[in-house]
Amino acid sequence: MEALRIGEVARRTGLTQRTLRHYDELGLLVPSDRSGADYRLYSHDDLVRLLAIQHLKSLGLSLAEVRDALDAPGGDAASLLRRHAEDVERRIVAEQELLARLRSLARAAEAGWDEVLDAIALSERLRHPEPAVRFRAALVGHATAPFDDLVELLRSDPEPGVREAATWALTQQPDGAVDRLNQALATGDDQSRHALAHVLGKLRDPAAVPLLARLLRDEAVEVAAKAAFGLGQIGGAGAVDALMGALGDARSLVRDEVAAALARVDGADEPLLAAVTDPAPAVRSLAAEVLGLRAAPGGGPALAGLLHDPDREVRFAALMALGQIPGDAAGRAIEDEVDSPDEHTRLLARRLVADRQAFAAPRARNARAT
Repeated sequence: MEALRIGEVARRTGLTQRTLRHYDELGLLVPSDRSGADYRLYSHDDLVRLLAIQHLKSLGLSLAEVRDALDAPGGDAASLLRRHAEDVERRIVAEQELLARLRSLARAAEAGWDEVLDAIALSERLRHPEPAVRFRAALVGHATAPFDDLVELLRSDPEPGVREAATWALTQQPDGAVDRLNQALATGDDQSRHALAHVLGKLRDPAAVPLLARLLRDEAVEVAAKAAFGLGQIGGAGAVDALMGALGDARSLVRDEVAAALARVDGADEPLLAAVTDPAPAVRSLAAEVLGLRAAPGGGPALAGLLHDPDREVRFAALMALGQIPGDAAGRAIEDEVDSPDEHTRLLARRLVADRQAFAAPRARNARAT
């Protein structure tokens, strides 16, 4: 192939002559020859190197990195590409953060530049190194605080007070916060999902029940326990169904939160009474415990029936629960156990009888006095 002058190379490749001269000055692409008039002359090998330069540049490598790669072909290409990939990932994260911020500011921009500047100032306070500044910014600026900034505080701020302030601010967001929170946090790490369960419970929006029901099955114990707590805060038939489905959870912390939630929500008596016949002893036992916590008058007969359950833990839980149920029927069921052959049952029954008698005595005196 005949050597080409710089103008012909520029025409064929689409590069400018200035770019080719710059490559020459850097030592990246030095022409193999010069004409009598000192024109740069590029050989076939020069053009092959130029093609390699363009290929490596397309990966985002700097000119210095391209030169090093071509001049030392035996170098560690994998290491260089890994480092470059890490740099690209960092830039992508930064660009995504910038994009989210621009979209958030665009809503303020509809009102004017003054509002944009106010939004930027508030965003800076929410990112301030001093916790007190972040705390006050979340509380005072909740109406205009960027949603993404509040979510980031909730997810990762090291100060519990700041996270709680961000939680409250997010509960003041307009309708649709449940879906936005789900998109921002549901696929994150354990801390993100825990934050999601926490704020959904604070929102007390029935639309959050399906999300909390899913988090109740989360593999992270703390996430599942927080979801149970949140369902107890919202209540309703959907929340009760989800909590009843977790009565048999193998994790003690989750069971405790489920029991506490069922003890305070409306509409749980009927499902709990049905659960005392569940095939799983753990479910029967916890259902009995919750009926006692609710002090449900209708729970007496069902709990009395569990005193003859084949599982010892179920019998013990039913007896404990009967101690919290008002009425003579519950009292008689307890008295029937004071002579139980099981020592623990016998001692508990006697203690419960004594407690009920001690509680009843002042009431009887007051009744006679009136």
